[in-house]
Amino acid sequence: MQIEEVKGASKEQRVATHSHIRGLGLKAEGTAEPVAAGFVGQETAREAAGVVVDLIKSKRFAGRAVLLAGAPGTGKTAIAYAISQELGPRVPFCPMTGSEVYSSE
Repeated sequence: MQIEEVKGASKEQRVATHSHIRGLGLKAEGTAEPVAAGFVGQETAREAAGVVVDLIKSKRFAGRAVLLAGAPGTGKTAIAYAISQELGPRVPFCPMTGSEVYSSE
């Protein structure tokens, strides 16, 4: 019996991990809805991120950065992606990992 690779005509499409996130899911007054914009839960973190977004939009956060820290799987990347979605396409979003920050080089 010979095993051969099967090459199909269909092209595989990759779906990004957080492609379902469309924003922070906040109401007009800044409180988070329990389920909105691709998020379920994390209301406190989303509301805090909304404050950062408001500061950036009002140009009171220029030249500063946001550091999101926590255990794996707690939603840091999802919150960061939601912030970038809220700010729009003109604001650059550069995801990076901790190993890119802490290096001997």
